[in-house]
Amino acid sequence: MLHDTGETVIHYDLLGSPDAPLVCMTHSLTSDSGMWAEQVPALLNAGYQVLRIDARGHGGSSAPAGLYTIEDLARDVLSVLDTLGFASGVHLIGLSMGGMIGQVIAANHPGRLASLMVCCTASRWEGDNKLMLDRLAAVKAARSLESIVASNMERRYGSGFRERRPTRWEALRQTFLSTKLEGFFGCMNAVLNHDVLDRLSAVKVPSMVVAGTKDQTTPPESNKLIAETIPCAKYAEITDGYHFPNIEFDSQFNRLMLEWLATVRG
Repeated sequence: MLHDTGETVIHYDLLGSPDAPLVCMTHSLTSDSGMWAEQVPALLNAGYQVLRIDARGHGGSSAPAGLYTIEDLARDVLSVLDTLGFASGVHLIGLSMGGMIGQVIAANHPGRLASLMVCCTASRWEGDNKLMLDRLAAVKAARSLESIVASNMERRYGSGFRERRPTRWEALRQTFLSTKLEGFFGCMNAVLNHDVLDRLSAVKVPSMVVAGTKDQTTPPESNKLIAETIPCAKYAEITDGYHFPNIEFDSQFNRLMLEWLATVRG
């Protein structure tokens, strides 16, 4: 389904019973709503409605020209929720850039969420700026994401993932490559300039933070900082998880996710 915000056209899908509690899922940079494929069946079987949203420039969403902020991406999510009639009571799950979006919604729009689960993310960008700027330069020079896809895949999954699940690995690689260039540049700017740390102490929504112990992009320390700053937030780690533990360690991730949602379902 498509929603026109006036600035961009956002693609989303909504699955499950309309009477069930809503789980809204937001994805990482150079991914799309398909990164949650391992979670959707578990959520539907547990009696949730699932809304997956493609960020601008990703998946089926359009890519307006210019640089974006995480606040822009958060407004896109809220616009879809408003159109669907979800003014409150939403359980939001976001990973990496999607977790940044979730933090901004929780901090800037109190009352919209029933709970927040953020994974492999950060409250402000503290990663390797040279690495990210080198990636930007390489993509701008080549006008293609091909030059950076291999190194990104290595940081997202453990060394054995490709051999264990070659079809899924290749699908994820193709999703990375299909990201629109304007979307990549715009969302990269959003990630590199993200900083919500000074607002997290005011977040009142029940929150859960999940990290992968081997995640180099947003290491456990960055995730722990979020959990320590949001009052009463819970924290968990997935042993040996890289940047996408929801895919590589889906059983462990789903168990944590469903246990968390059971405590906040209401």
